[in-house]
Amino acid sequence: MGQNGGKNEPVVSRRRLLKAGVWFAFFNAVFVFLISLKYFVQIPDAIWSEHTVYLTAYILVHFVFISFLPIFFIYLPITILARSNRVSLICASLVASLFLIILAMDAYIFSLYRFHINSYVLEQVFAPGATQVFEFTVAQYFMVGGALIFLLAVEVLLFKLAFRLANKIPNVVIYTLIVVFGLMICFVQCRHAVAFAKNDRQLILLDRYFPACVSLNANSLLSALGVEVEPTTVATKYLGKEYCYPKNPMTNTKSGKNLIVIAFDAWRVSTMDSLCSPNIYDFSKRSSRFLHHYSGSNGTRTGVFSMFYGLPGVYWRDFCAQSISPVLFTTMKENGYDVRLFPSASMLNPPLDKCAFSMFPDQCGSAPGLNAWQRDVNVAQAFLQYLNSRGGDGAPFFSFLFFDSLHSMIKPEDYTGPFQPSWDCAHYERLGKDVDPTEFLNLYKNMVYYLDSLVGDILKEVEAKGLLDNTVIVFTGDHSQEFDDYHHAFWGHNGNYSDAQMQVPMVYFNGKDTIVSDRWTAHYDLVPTLMNDLFGTTNKPSDYSIGTSLFDTTAHRDFLLVDSYIGVGMIDSVGTITNVYYDGDYSITDRNLDDQFDVPFDRALFNRAEAQIKQFWK
Repeated sequence: MGQNGGKNEPVVSRRRLLKAGVWFAFFNAVFVFLISLKYFVQIPDAIWSEHTVYLTAYILVHFVFISFLPIFFIYLPITILARSNRVSLICASLVASLFLIILAMDAYIFSLYRFHINSYVLEQVFAPGATQVFEFTVAQYFMVGGALIFLLAVEVLLFKLAFRLANKIPNVVIYTLIVVFGLMICFVQCRHAVAFAKNDRQLILLDRYFPACVSLNANSLLSALGVEVEPTTVATKYLGKEYCYPKNPMTNTKSGKNLIVIAFDAWRVSTMDSLCSPNIYDFSKRSSRFLHHYSGSNGTRTGVFSMFYGLPGVYWRDFCAQSISPVLFTTMKENGYDVRLFPSASMLNPPLDKCAFSMFPDQCGSAPGLNAWQRDVNVAQAFLQYLNSRGGDGAPFFSFLFFDSLHSMIKPEDYTGPFQPSWDCAHYERLGKDVDPTEFLNLYKNMVYYLDSLVGDILKEVEAKGLLDNTVIVFTGDHSQEFDDYHHAFWGHNGNYSDAQMQVPMVYFNGKDTIVSDRWTAHYDLVPTLMNDLFGTTNKPSDYSIGTSLFDTTAHRDFLLVDSYIGVGMIDSVGTITNVYYDGDYSITDRNLDDQFDVPFDRALFNRAEAQIKQFWK
């Protein structure tokens, strides 16, 4: 028997190694199916009941197919070149382990947010400050590390088993399986082509549930053959534009008031009450409260964007690329404001330093501290030190305090909190369908209570220094936080445009107005309000925002334009939510996130939303 590459390892038949790879892929398909439960348990019951055979074939074909992807693209060429059992074993074990890890991560992300690993996720993972975006306990890191070691050991044993079986199972078995799966692929793809032609939303939207889906769309061919087909996509081309912002030069008649904006990352509106946030709630009695207030996004980057620009979040990338600063901040600069940012987590990720705060990039780093609660303590202390160090020159100031404990939900070791029973940290690994949210929600409430105590000290100091007479103070959140409110297994944010993820507190103190409003307001309305209060701006809000003043009772909003990482949305006055994805697909749900497959796409509403998007295009 020959030798391989001068080594003592015998040369192994490539055919046997390739057959071993096939069986190894089939073995791993079992793990893929187990992971895939995270995907197809989210599929609505209506689709399961009406399309059981098709859906079963779809799932089987898709996940067996992706089980072979790492074998075909990596194992196959390396095995052909190396012709070594040892090299093939190492390659197969590492590649399969990495593939299953990535798939598990994608399934977990999808189960919470209903999108797959995408460019936005990768930006957050690899950008500076990723450990603050994804904050875990030491025990959770050890648990993941142990699982990875165990997985690699199992993959080694599986390949050895596949190698032993390679010459014992007749080739006809493999050929039969290939033929069967080939026929199933043809059935699934042809059925999907019919669904596209009929605009069958139930089947078309299945593609969104599974990773790496490539389904057959024969609409162009059918149209060329004279067959009438229904349109299934919506054009969404919003990048690479030039802007006229503001539309006209800003005309201001006064200046002098200070501004303090205190924002909690992921602040749920139901916790702005006397139990969870007693200090802020007590202060709100001297302020104006807007009880039906929404962010412009379910995520941080465009939630903050809508807050300080008053513009749609789809402008984000273009404004970053073109270094367009908010009118609010350019006006502050013209009026000599002392601007101080106090972020808990780094504002380099998401890159708010490239957009909303591009005028102050040196102030976008995180506060000191390993965990969010430690950084939040330092944010409060740093702001108090700033107040105490201010001179008597009379220059107005703007301070933005951005707290992060509600995002990480890791509590101080010596802190219990009044809401019990409660988790000790966010056990993300336990989240899913039919999970009782009580203990998780109590942890969240405890962290709101903790932050409220920090803010209470700030409010006392601001009042003690006599600043309330000449200061506007805003309390709000960049977006909200869901705890499976509608029993669709949504947790956190970034997943949908429901009230649970979009509605945030809005407390506005200016020393004179103390209204309580149920009118539908949004973050787009904050900048017009501030421009009027701080600078007496005479421009129409439409010169620099798609909102109006919070106090403009003549304004009427019958729909709200919102956005996320994967598309834009329209929420109408009855709560119907239309999702328009950047790939051109769309879906419609009611306010409780139940799919509305039979509701037609509202083209007129979409045109109105696009008019808002295009309002500042040149």
